[in-house]
Amino acid sequence: MDTEVKPMVKQVRAERTRQALIAAAAEEFDRQGYAGTSLAAVHRACGVTMGALTFHFHAKADLATAVCREAEHLTRRALACLAPVESLPPVAEFTFVVARLLEEEVAVRAAARLAREQTVTPCWQTVWRSALRELVAPTRRMPGGGGEALADRLELLAVYLTAGAEAALRAGRPGRDVQTELVRLWALVLVPGPLPGMDRRTAGVTTHPEPSRSP
Repeated sequence: MDTEVKPMVKQVRAERTRQALIAAAAEEFDRQGYAGTSLAAVHRACGVTMGALTFHFHAKADLATAVCREAEHLTRRALACLAPVESLPPVAEFTFVVARLLEEEVAVRAAARLAREQTVTPCWQTVWRSALRELVAPTRRMPGGGGEALADRLELLAVYLTAGAEAALRAGRPGRDVQTELVRLWALVLVPGPLPGMDRRTAGVTTHPEPSRSP
């Protein structure tokens, strides 16, 4: 029995060490970026030897990839089910969910920074951009024409708001304030008709009578 149990215990310990290294690396990448992070800093933060680190990850790039994969998993799970918030469409809820991930999950923040620095393949961005395109896809099929243009604008707006939320959080804005601002911005943009003071000739660029129908 002992000969069977010992390998299992070692596997569990090894997996715990691996996950702890990923968590420590995420903290370092989030704070220092890719260039500012060293394997020495990661193994010290994790409380393991350099040998234990290199047993699991041979290079810094391997650690960055593991952190990004963790972020992808968290993001896929969070975006699996989106529902309208009050009168706002799911594409708005998408930005709220990503903002919460950026606030609460260090691996997601680290992946966002690594992608922005272009030091790793932007797989995390691919995950949420794919989810976003699926959300706006039905809008492209709206009857009466104009669906393609509206879908493109909603997608672009979600991308910009997501980037803005990340910047605000990194600047120290409380997550609650960022969420409130996102709600207000979506409500402002999605109101029927032109905004007060807007030239009617350009109103169609940023508004639409029924954008809340987007699933």
